[in-house]
Amino acid sequence: MRIINLFALLLFTTVTYAESSDDVLKRFLGNMQTLEANFKQTLIDDQGTEFESTSGVVFLNRPDKFRWDYKIPYAQTIVTNGESLWFYDEDLEQLTIRDFSTSIENTPAAIFGSYDDLDAQFIIIKLGNIEKFDWIELTPRDIESQYNSIRLGFDKDKLGMMVMFDNLGQVTRIDFTEEVLNKKMDDSLFNFEPPQGIDIIDDRVPIDMP
Repeated sequence: MRIINLFALLLFTTVTYAESSDDVLKRFLGNMQTLEANFKQTLIDDQGTEFESTSGVVFLNRPDKFRWDYKIPYAQTIVTNGESLWFYDEDLEQLTIRDFSTSIENTPAAIFGSYDDLDAQFIIIKLGNIEKFDWIELTPRDIESQYNSIRLGFDKDKLGMMVMFDNLGQVTRIDFTEEVLNKKMDDSLFNFEPPQGIDIIDDRVPIDMP
């Protein structure tokens, strides 16, 4: 049960550096404009039991564009162009639209946005090497964040894993493979055209016209 053992190590590890150290993260973000990768997402409950596993493809285009296409076991898409954020569930034939700026702060997606904003949103600590990964912990400064902490595991300058600890005691692990850095990406990849006939829930904040 290597997955469970790794979660235990991450949960109970002590910080090996007294001061914040984000050199690995800064170097990774400094070298990355775009990222394409396959991912496997595993959800673990507060008893350490795996109860959900999904997989798909992720596309990132810094600072504010990303797309997560979940393919197995169900089809879902989360995509943003930096202004609107779309959540599409293909099985339910339902689309939810939100404002990007009000949805993204203190979430894992914010990490891959503008690096200059990270220090204002997170306390960043270096945890050291665990299971052959160099780990960085980000703790949201907002006490109302749904995440207690977010941890990133790097294999040299490559992002290998993200582990998120939420307020319900659940842990989400995302493994990244077949990464491609700085590939040119078309803007159309980060927009969403709703299929005809689906339910659309628009939660964007209305703008008062003069």
